[in-house]
Amino acid sequence: MMSRDSLDQWREVTTFKFDDWHPAFDSFAYWLLTRLWFSPAIICLFQMLVLASVFAYGMGQLEKRGLPKWALVSLTLFFSLFPLNGFYVNTLFKDVPFAIAVLLLALFTEEIVASRGAWLATARHAVGLAVVLALVWLIRHNGLLTSVVTLGSLAVVYARYRKQLALIALGCGALVLLVKGPLYSAIHVNGRPYALDILMAHQMSAVLHDGTQPTAPEKAVLEHVLPLPLWKAYYNPFQSDSLVFSKSFNYTYLGSEAGRRAYMATWASLVPRNLPALLAHQSHVSELAWRPDHQAGSYTYSIHPLLDANDQGLATKSVLPPIQTFLLRAYYFSHSVGLLRALIYRPALYTYLSLLCVGLSGWLLRDRTYLLVLVPLLSIVGGIVLTAPAQHVRYLYPCFLLAPFFAGYLVLHLTRRQARG
Repeated sequence: MMSRDSLDQWREVTTFKFDDWHPAFDSFAYWLLTRLWFSPAIICLFQMLVLASVFAYGMGQLEKRGLPKWALVSLTLFFSLFPLNGFYVNTLFKDVPFAIAVLLLALFTEEIVASRGAWLATARHAVGLAVVLALVWLIRHNGLLTSVVTLGSLAVVYARYRKQLALIALGCGALVLLVKGPLYSAIHVNGRPYALDILMAHQMSAVLHDGTQPTAPEKAVLEHVLPLPLWKAYYNPFQSDSLVFSKSFNYTYLGSEAGRRAYMATWASLVPRNLPALLAHQSHVSELAWRPDHQAGSYTYSIHPLLDANDQGLATKSVLPPIQTFLLRAYYFSHSVGLLRALIYRPALYTYLSLLCVGLSGWLLRDRTYLLVLVPLLSIVGGIVLTAPAQHVRYLYPCFLLAPFFAGYLVLHLTRRQARG
């Protein structure tokens, strides 16, 4: 299943011309996989194998620590049959490998906390953590926040292991520099991410839509990017696509150093003049992170159950059309029912479940440091609250992967408490 974003990355694979709008590391990894089989299907197969392997690692750790067999079987069935997992491993979204890397990072973090930091003293563990942190950083641009916040939190709590954490940080940084330096230079990566520009555009559109009047210099800069009436007309509080992907939006102006400086200065002077409008806007655009279901006027974009029309010769041909038809009908039905939509496709419910399970585990253990296991998840949720450009469930796919494990840890701690009498 491939959306417009997926097709953009596939075009980079077929032309060997990489752009960093979507992280070039991810597109280059796709290219490497297609040396085995030149088809998007090899990427789906790889995602299946990696997710299964990370899940098996996590379940193996739970089994070693004494999680009852009934819980192991229940978690395995839930994880295997949860619809979103089945759809996403078959979709070319960079968010899928990113979520898998975050899941592994969270599993490592739990091991560190459970061992009170001793896990870090093993060389292979340190190397593994450095690699995972680098992958989180490289696969999605917002992964930088998760890697930095996770490392910083561990360094604050486990001061006696700061030497090991410093070496892990150096290893992670070295890997990122090797990729973004020599590798990107060798494959001639062009362009840059525009996520911050999109965020600022959406916020400026919000305050202008609310009636904030720009000064003459601000108006001049805004007109360079988009005609002023369109800043208001194209505003949608739940997504920025109608604004920043309109044909009139001038990315060429933002591509120049002088233009981008003027643009950022305009945002810094315009937006703070209407903080109530900004706060109202953020509450709407971030609703995916905190509302169990979407409100009127909003939407939930969860699955892309097709391959978009394209000029690259890609098409699907089902070998089991009746099953394909059944799955699509089940998807559309589940999306049309509010309760099913909230249970299957809305990440907020799984974020709240994670908070509950980890909070109870920390209480059972009488250990506040156990809350550290939430850091990778909360860094992503917090980042989306501040920067979400649209209501795309894939941005918060880690919520769905982590919650079952947090539930498993809670059952483990309850079982141990009962065993102690």
